[in-house]
Amino acid sequence: MKKVPKTYKEAGVDISALRRIHEHFKKAYDIKEKKEADFKPVLGIGHYAGVLEFGDHYFAFHVDGVGTKILIAQKMNYYETIGYDCVAMGVNDIICIGAKPVAFMDYLVIEKYNKKLINEIVHGISKAAEESNVYVIGGETAMMPEIIKGARTNYGFDLVGITFGYLRKEDLIDGSAIKKGDVIVGLESSGIHSNGYTLARKILLERYSLTEKVEGFESILGEELLRATRIYVKPILEAKEKCEIHGIAHITGGAFTKLLRLAKYKNLGFMLDNMPPMPPIFKLIMKEGDISATEMYRTFNCGIGMCVITPKEYAHDVINIAEKHKIKAQIVGKVVDEYGVFVRYKGRKLVLI
Repeated sequence: MKKVPKTYKEAGVDISALRRIHEHFKKAYDIKEKKEADFKPVLGIGHYAGVLEFGDHYFAFHVDGVGTKILIAQKMNYYETIGYDCVAMGVNDIICIGAKPVAFMDYLVIEKYNKKLINEIVHGISKAAEESNVYVIGGETAMMPEIIKGARTNYGFDLVGITFGYLRKEDLIDGSAIKKGDVIVGLESSGIHSNGYTLARKILLERYSLTEKVEGFESILGEELLRATRIYVKPILEAKEKCEIHGIAHITGGAFTKLLRLAKYKNLGFMLDNMPPMPPIFKLIMKEGDISATEMYRTFNCGIGMCVITPKEYAHDVINIAEKHKIKAQIVGKVVDEYGVFVRYKGRKLVLI
């Protein structure tokens, strides 16, 4: 039996290296004001969306993909959730700054023409766009058999989405209002979503078949791993209008360390001391891979796909709005005056970053 990785880094994804890459881009793209430009950048590089000022509004842009979940889709020969996920990853990020997503474009590159693959991806994109109330306004398709490969011959592809949104200037949520004593409301995820698959695949597929019914699951493993990413647009936009929201974090790559981008320049941190029990898929990964709790919360959403930072008096309003949209929610932690992201797990304080 081959050696199974115990960390995301050992599996081939080094989050700290990705952060260093981001710093390279920031330096290379050092934004200098262009005197003749009608549009002016606002947040800089590294937040949940790129933002441009235009008149009384901000325009928000985001680009994302679906990662190695694509390899599970190829092995299962089912692609609808990949299309859905591509939209979900974009709209869920763009709402984190308070923007309303309005349009989506895709870039699909394939190894070879495959009608079933394309139809299912397109159907998934269309379904997610309807759920998010965005228009699909165009895209690009390319065929690159010498570059694009996959888990099955002639089924290779990659999918990228670009999301556009807007907001009034006064509605920008960038984390600057976060203060000690704010609480963190966690909104339930639908599963792994679209992150951590490089580690999850190498652990689970070493021991199980994708068509296997694993004890404790309602469906076969492949279907569990292909569950679509939950879209949070409707409850988050409603909460933004009705509650005082200081920060929003979409829990994706890097998992709960993403919270720290909301307090990067402050002596503040986040203590997750009331997390719900991990859903079965995460318990299975943790058990079969002998993964530490710290690594789990650094890599996977562990059951919470979106975090909303709000004053305590608004917490139950946020929870009620989420549950009105059939998403379970609860207070999972609080803002503290110690820089970092921490998890209280079985009486121990875990330091994520």
